[in-house]
Amino acid sequence: MHVFLLTIVVITIIVATMPARLQQEIKQAQPFASLEEEVYLSLRMTSRMLDEPWERYLKAQEGLTLSQYNLLRILRGAHPNGRTCTEIAERMINRDPDITRLVDRMAQQDLVTRARGTADRRVVQVDITRKGLAMLKRLDRAVDLFPRKLLGHMGRRQLRELREHLGAIRSGMGQFP
Repeated sequence: MHVFLLTIVVITIIVATMPARLQQEIKQAQPFASLEEEVYLSLRMTSRMLDEPWERYLKAQEGLTLSQYNLLRILRGAHPNGRTCTEIAERMINRDPDITRLVDRMAQQDLVTRARGTADRRVVQVDITRKGLAMLKRLDRAVDLFPRKLLGHMGRRQLRELREHLGAIRSGMGQFP
Protein backbone atom coordinates (compact mmCIF):
# COMPACT_ATOMS: atom_id res chain seq x y z
CA MET A 1 0.00 0.00 0.00
CA HIS A 2 1.24 3.43 -0.82
CA VAL A 3 0.42 5.33 2.34
CA PHE A 4 2.63 8.22 1.28
CA LEU A 5 0.62 8.62 -1.93
CA LEU A 6 -2.64 8.57 0.00
CA THR A 7 -1.28 11.17 2.36
CA ILE A 8 -0.34 13.53 -0.41
CA VAL A 9 -3.77 13.15 -1.99
CA VAL A 10 -5.58 14.10 1.18
CA ILE A 11 -3.23 16.99 1.88
CA THR A 12 -3.59 18.42 -1.59
CA ILE A 13 -7.36 18.44 -1.28
CA ILE A 14 -7.24 19.96 2.19
CA VAL A 15 -4.90 22.73 1.06
CA ALA A 16 -6.96 23.45 -2.05
CA THR A 17 -10.29 23.65 -0.26
CA MET A 18 -9.40 25.13 3.14
CA PRO A 19 -6.25 27.24 2.97
CA ALA A 20 -6.44 28.54 6.56
CA ARG A 21 -7.28 25.18 8.16
CA LEU A 22 -3.71 24.01 8.79
CA GLN A 23 -2.83 27.26 10.47
CA GLN A 24 -5.78 26.73 12.82
CA GLU A 25 -5.04 23.03 13.37
CA ILE A 26 -1.49 23.67 14.53
CA LYS A 27 -2.53 26.81 16.40
CA GLN A 28 -0.11 28.98 14.49
CA ALA A 29 -0.79 32.68 14.98
CA GLN A 30 1.40 33.99 12.17
CA PRO A 31 0.70 33.24 8.51
CA PHE A 32 3.02 30.84 6.72
CA ALA A 33 6.06 32.34 5.05
CA SER A 34 4.96 30.90 1.69
CA LEU A 35 2.30 28.75 0.09
CA GLU A 36 5.01 26.13 -0.48
CA GLU A 37 5.73 26.01 3.26
CA GLU A 38 2.05 25.59 4.05
CA VAL A 39 1.60 22.79 1.49
CA TYR A 40 4.76 21.03 2.69
CA LEU A 41 3.65 21.13 6.33
CA SER A 42 0.15 20.06 5.36
CA LEU A 43 1.57 17.06 3.48
CA ARG A 44 3.64 16.05 6.48
CA MET A 45 0.74 16.40 8.88
CA THR A 46 -1.63 14.46 6.62
CA SER A 47 0.95 11.72 6.16
CA ARG A 48 1.24 11.36 9.90
CA MET A 49 -2.53 11.29 10.29
CA LEU A 50 -2.84 8.56 7.65
CA ASP A 51 -0.01 6.47 9.07
CA GLU A 52 -1.13 6.49 12.71
CA PRO A 53 -4.29 4.33 12.45
CA TRP A 54 -2.58 1.88 10.10
CA GLU A 55 0.40 1.63 12.42
CA ARG A 56 -1.87 0.98 15.41
CA TYR A 57 -3.78 -1.67 13.46
CA LEU A 58 -0.61 -3.48 12.35
CA LYS A 59 0.75 -3.49 15.91
CA ALA A 60 -2.52 -4.73 17.42
CA GLN A 61 -3.27 -7.39 14.80
CA GLU A 62 0.17 -8.81 14.02
CA GLY A 63 2.73 -7.01 16.20
CA LEU A 64 4.29 -5.35 13.15
CA THR A 65 5.78 -1.92 12.57
CA LEU A 66 5.21 -0.03 9.31
CA SER A 67 8.76 -0.88 8.21
CA GLN A 68 8.30 -4.58 8.93
CA TYR A 69 5.02 -4.63 7.03
CA ASN A 70 6.63 -2.77 4.13
CA LEU A 71 9.48 -5.30 4.02
CA LEU A 72 7.07 -8.25 3.98
CA ARG A 73 5.07 -6.70 1.13
CA ILE A 74 8.23 -6.17 -0.91
CA LEU A 75 9.29 -9.77 -0.35
CA ARG A 76 5.86 -11.18 -1.17
CA GLY A 77 6.04 -9.36 -4.50
CA ALA A 78 9.43 -10.93 -5.23
CA HIS A 79 8.61 -14.41 -3.90
CA PRO A 80 10.00 -17.01 -4.50
CA ASN A 81 13.12 -15.19 -5.73
CA GLY A 82 13.59 -12.84 -2.80
CA ARG A 83 15.52 -9.57 -2.84
CA THR A 84 18.90 -8.35 -1.69
CA CYS A 85 19.10 -5.88 1.19
CA THR A 86 20.03 -3.16 -1.30
CA GLU A 87 16.98 -3.90 -3.45
CA ILE A 88 14.76 -3.86 -0.37
CA ALA A 89 16.15 -0.49 0.74
CA GLU A 90 15.43 1.00 -2.71
CA ARG A 91 11.78 -0.10 -2.52
CA MET A 92 10.94 0.86 1.06
CA ILE A 93 8.26 3.52 1.49
CA ASN A 94 9.13 4.13 5.14
CA ARG A 95 12.90 4.33 5.04
CA ASP A 96 14.65 2.25 7.66
CA PRO A 97 18.27 3.31 8.15
CA ASP A 98 19.39 -0.22 9.00
CA ILE A 99 17.84 -2.83 6.73
CA THR A 100 20.21 -5.48 8.09
CA ARG A 101 18.86 -5.12 11.64
CA LEU A 102 15.29 -5.04 10.38
CA VAL A 103 15.88 -8.29 8.47
CA ASP A 104 17.62 -9.83 11.51
CA ARG A 105 14.64 -9.07 13.77
CA MET A 106 12.22 -10.51 11.25
CA ALA A 107 14.34 -13.62 10.71
CA GLN A 108 14.25 -14.22 14.49
CA GLN A 109 10.45 -14.21 14.22
CA ASP A 110 10.62 -16.69 11.30
CA LEU A 111 8.98 -14.18 8.94
CA VAL A 112 11.92 -14.03 6.52
CA THR A 113 14.97 -16.09 5.64
CA ARG A 114 18.37 -14.79 4.61
CA ALA A 115 21.21 -16.39 2.75
CA ARG A 116 24.63 -15.16 1.71
CA GLY A 117 25.23 -14.90 -2.01
CA THR A 118 27.36 -17.60 -3.58
CA ALA A 119 29.16 -15.26 -5.99
CA ASP A 120 29.60 -12.43 -3.47
CA ARG A 121 29.38 -13.33 0.24
CA ARG A 122 28.74 -9.67 1.12
CA VAL A 123 25.35 -9.84 -0.61
CA VAL A 124 22.48 -11.10 1.54
CA GLN A 125 19.44 -12.53 -0.23
CA VAL A 126 16.19 -12.22 1.77
CA ASP A 127 12.94 -14.10 1.16
CA ILE A 128 9.59 -14.30 2.91
CA THR A 129 8.66 -17.48 4.79
CA ARG A 130 5.33 -19.30 4.87
CA LYS A 131 4.66 -17.66 8.21
CA GLY A 132 5.28 -14.22 6.68
CA LEU A 133 3.02 -15.02 3.72
CA ALA A 134 0.26 -16.20 6.07
CA MET A 135 0.58 -12.99 8.09
CA LEU A 136 0.15 -10.84 4.99
CA LYS A 137 -2.80 -12.93 3.85
CA ARG A 138 -4.53 -12.22 7.17
CA LEU A 139 -3.96 -8.49 6.57
CA ASP A 140 -5.05 -8.40 2.91
CA ARG A 141 -8.68 -7.51 3.59
CA ALA A 142 -7.68 -4.61 5.85
CA VAL A 143 -5.13 -3.46 3.25
CA ASP A 144 -7.95 -3.18 0.73
CA LEU A 145 -10.41 -1.59 3.14
CA PHE A 146 -8.07 0.93 4.81
CA PRO A 147 -7.57 3.43 1.92
CA ARG A 148 -11.22 3.11 0.92
CA LYS A 149 -12.33 4.09 4.42
CA LEU A 150 -9.92 7.03 4.58
CA LEU A 151 -10.27 8.36 1.04
CA GLY A 152 -13.46 6.90 -0.38
CA HIS A 153 -15.42 10.06 0.36
CA MET A 154 -13.43 11.96 -2.26
CA GLY A 155 -14.83 10.33 -5.38
CA ARG A 156 -13.05 8.98 -8.45
CA ARG A 157 -12.49 12.32 -10.20
CA GLN A 158 -10.86 13.96 -7.18
CA LEU A 159 -8.73 10.90 -6.50
CA ARG A 160 -7.47 10.83 -10.09
CA GLU A 161 -6.68 14.55 -9.96
CA LEU A 162 -4.86 14.15 -6.69
CA ARG A 163 -2.89 11.20 -8.10
CA GLU A 164 -1.79 13.40 -11.00
CA HIS A 165 -0.83 16.28 -8.70
CA LEU A 166 1.18 13.98 -6.45
CA GLY A 167 2.97 12.49 -9.43
CA ALA A 168 3.83 16.00 -10.57
CA ILE A 169 5.23 16.80 -7.12
CA ARG A 170 7.45 13.71 -7.13
CA SER A 171 8.68 14.12 -10.69
CA GLY A 172 9.37 17.87 -10.50
CA MET A 173 10.81 18.30 -7.01
CA GLY A 174 13.74 20.61 -6.71
CA GLN A 175 16.95 19.69 -4.89
CA PHE A 176 17.92 20.83 -1.42
CA PRO A 177 20.47 21.82 -0.32
